[in-house]
Amino acid sequence: MPLRYQNKVVIVTGGSKGIGRGIVKAFVENGAKVVFCARGAAAGEALETEFNTLGPGACKFVECDVTKEDQIQRLIAVTVELHGHVDCLVNNAGWHPPHKPTDETTAEEFRNLLNLNLVSYFLASKFALPYLRQRHGNIINISSLVGTIGQKDAAPYVATKGAIISMTKAMAVDESKHKVRVNCISPGNVMTPLWEELAAQTADAAATVHAGEKTQALHARLLQTLPFSFGALRFASSFKAADLTIERNPECKPKPDPSALMFGKHFSDHMLTISWSEKDGWDAPQIKPFQNLSLHPASSALHYSIELFEGMKAFRGVDNHIRLFRPMLNMERMHRSTERSCLPLFDKTELLQCIKKLVEVDQDWVPFSQDASLYIRPTFIGTEPSLGVSRAGKALIFVIIGPVGPYFATGSFNPVSLLADPAFVRAWKGGVGEYKMGGNYGPTIAVQTEALKQGCQQVLWLYGPDEEITEVGTMNLFIYWTNTKGERELVTPPLDGIILPGVTRQSLLDLGRTWGDFKVTERKMGMKELLQALDAGRVLEVFGAGTACVVCPVGSLLYRGKTYQIPTMQNGPDLAKRFYKELTDIQYGRKPSEWAPVVV
Repeated sequence: MPLRYQNKVVIVTGGSKGIGRGIVKAFVENGAKVVFCARGAAAGEALETEFNTLGPGACKFVECDVTKEDQIQRLIAVTVELHGHVDCLVNNAGWHPPHKPTDETTAEEFRNLLNLNLVSYFLASKFALPYLRQRHGNIINISSLVGTIGQKDAAPYVATKGAIISMTKAMAVDESKHKVRVNCISPGNVMTPLWEELAAQTADAAATVHAGEKTQALHARLLQTLPFSFGALRFASSFKAADLTIERNPECKPKPDPSALMFGKHFSDHMLTISWSEKDGWDAPQIKPFQNLSLHPASSALHYSIELFEGMKAFRGVDNHIRLFRPMLNMERMHRSTERSCLPLFDKTELLQCIKKLVEVDQDWVPFSQDASLYIRPTFIGTEPSLGVSRAGKALIFVIIGPVGPYFATGSFNPVSLLADPAFVRAWKGGVGEYKMGGNYGPTIAVQTEALKQGCQQVLWLYGPDEEITEVGTMNLFIYWTNTKGERELVTPPLDGIILPGVTRQSLLDLGRTWGDFKVTERKMGMKELLQALDAGRVLEVFGAGTACVVCPVGSLLYRGKTYQIPTMQNGPDLAKRFYKELTDIQYGRKPSEWAPVVV
């Protein structure tokens, strides 16, 4: 089949997620040379690596804030410098703010949205047109169906999208003499990460999705962006939370003392199960008494590790309300792991609604304590009863929950010691280190045992000839230091395919950037650079971050037979404690936040 856009040069704004991601992928698949931009460097760089392995085209990520005129100019200039010309510009970057009435919207909010959603389209077109005219190229502006039909409590957003449609018409008239085509696409609701995040912030995410479906012009269904697929993927219609059945446990167990909880040793009275088969599709979700699973001895999860899981928590707040913490990020990560495992895809919002119902049913298991929480373990396994390495024709999602105390026996905020041994590798490029699969964890037990033998509590995983620092134990790693320019900086490894995109990791980055008190950087760092900084006294704090432990300070590092003391505790640790307080204040309802939706 001939490639429709071979060797043509395309610029896509807002290309790292949702619709933009699908656009970049489509052009790369059709042989184009794509330059795409977004504000998030880590996601963009990871996508560049991912799509460049697919071919036959290629793509290049450029970090760019499209609200800044000079950065848009640079985007066009970089493209021309790389490829010599421009054939197509896709203006896609934009945002839909939370719904609220016009009289509650400030003029500044409206101006900012105009700048992002509309002025950026104008500026990108302005700077690209001289090159597009040379090639008789084209501009594609992504608007929205609501720009024509309107939308409740979204006047500023609708205004920007309507203006894009009008601007497109005017530009098309102007540029016809230069043989540059200017067109506009106005999609209806598309199930993107932004749409899901907005839905998850409402009281009933499933109802919000359903309402979105009802407003569609065609078929009353939400459109889906085409995700990266491994070819063998099945796109099955998802189960529905509305079909959930509940069987109550007649023999409920006594609840453990919150002050004596160990991590992962107690389980509630109920569990959630959802079965799937290639023949019949998804069964209706079931909440039923907690019980053992019955598996065929040849089940694919047992032999070939066709298995993945998530880790989430529910918290009983100071107001006795029960909250989750950024649960849609877990659902998105589970969905990506599912895709990589060639297991059947599901609707993330529907699964989250089922999990919320399970927490509601077992709400008495959420500890009445500000030092404990309810751990939630969604799991997805292949149950195909057949030997042979192939995709599973049967599968099972199950969710178990239970109260937990501190993850480490040393307590919730005592420093841990690390073993850094380059002989051991947790993950590698092209592998599955960025997915939450059981196969990533079992092999680490032997190395963890070795660390204990050498007097350390956790492992600092290194990678490659430069001994890049990656993760610490099962946590993401952060280093707070004074860099060589004399700036206070928080550094964490980038999401380059070997790092798990942790929810807590993302939350610390978001908080740090919001505070603006120090530089926040996602970049690679080798052991040599870290040790030099330690010797120079520039390292202030080192800590891990994850759902299980929240924030965990690091006190020492054993590397090639030498122990290096890390002054984390001597420095407070002020930043680690600040992060810990901010997150737990949100989780336990001491500070209102959209990150912590109320479940019960």
